[in-house]
Amino acid sequence: MLTGFFYMSLNADRCPKVARHFTNVLRGEGPSISPSLPFLPLSYRVCLHILDCCNGLLLGRIPNYTVPATFEYLVCNPATENWLVLPGSTWSADLPIARLGFEPAVSSHFHVFEFEEHEDGYVKGVQIYSSKTRAWSQKDSGWSFGLTICRGSRSVFFNGMLHLVTYENVVAAVDVEAKTWRIIPMPYDDGPFTDIDEAFIDLAQGKLYLATNISDNLTIWVLEDYGIEDWTLKHHVRYRRNFELDVINSENGCGLVSIYPEGNAIFCVVGDEKTLMSYKMDRKQSILPVVHVLGHDCLGPYLPYVPNFLESLADGQ
Repeated sequence: MLTGFFYMSLNADRCPKVARHFTNVLRGEGPSISPSLPFLPLSYRVCLHILDCCNGLLLGRIPNYTVPATFEYLVCNPATENWLVLPGSTWSADLPIARLGFEPAVSSHFHVFEFEEHEDGYVKGVQIYSSKTRAWSQKDSGWSFGLTICRGSRSVFFNGMLHLVTYENVVAAVDVEAKTWRIIPMPYDDGPFTDIDEAFIDLAQGKLYLATNISDNLTIWVLEDYGIEDWTLKHHVRYRRNFELDVINSENGCGLVSIYPEGNAIFCVVGDEKTLMSYKMDRKQSILPVVHVLGHDCLGPYLPYVPNFLESLADGQ
C-alpha cells in the first residue's frame, strides 16, 4: 500500500539549505517513516540526496569532497533498516542520471542503472550494478536513435526492464543486462505531443500508465497490451478548473506525482504552495481535497514509497 512520498526542499535562509522530507498520505495509518533515515551513519545522513525509490528501496547519492569530486551510491530499505554502499562506477565524477530497478516478486536482487550522456544530452551508454554479482557492467546505448532522458522524471521498473520518459516523446526501456533496448512511442491526441509540458509514467494493476500535461489539460493513457504498444485513453481532466487554480495569479500549475495502484486516481502537486492533492478520475472529484501543503520551496521528484519488509539487501548492512 502506498504510504507517502519522499521529496526535497531548498531554502537558502536555512541550515542545511537542502533537506529531505516525507509526507504520509494514510492519515496517521501505516508505518512511521523518518526522512532523516536515522539508521544510517551520520556522515551519510547529512549529505544523502535521494534519487529514486522502487518497491520499498531508496537510491541515494553521497558526495565525496575530494579533488576531483566524486560520489558513491547508497541503496537502503527504510522498513528493515538495511543499507548498502555500492562500489564506485567509472562515471562517478560526472553526476550521470541514475535510477533503481527492483521487483521483489521476481527476485530479491536490485539493479542500479547509470546513464552516460553525450555533450548534446543524448544517452551514450549505461552502466548497470547488480546486487547479485556486486559489480558494474557497461554497454553502449542500443536505442535506434538518440534519446534524451528527462532528468526530473520518474522511472518505472517492471517486466525486468527500466522505463524512462524522454524529450523525444517516447518511453525508452532497457533490461537489466542491457541486451534489450525498446522504444515505445507516446500516443497521439490531436497531433504529436510537440508542445508537451510534462510526461509521467507509473505502474498500476500490472500495466504501464502515461500521464501528459499540455497547457491545463491532463490526459491519462494505459498500455493495455504491452506487446503491441497500443495506448488507450482513460481520462481527460482540465486541472485548473477542477483543482480551482487561479490561472492568472498562480505561476505553478499541476505537477503529476503518482497514479493509484487501482489506476482510477492520481496524486498531483498543485499551485504555488505545492499542495499535494489526490483526484479520483472516474468520479472527477478530489478524494482528499488537501493531503498536505508541502510549501513553495519543495523540490521534485516526489517519490512514492511502498514499504517492503522483506530482507532484500542480503549483502548489505
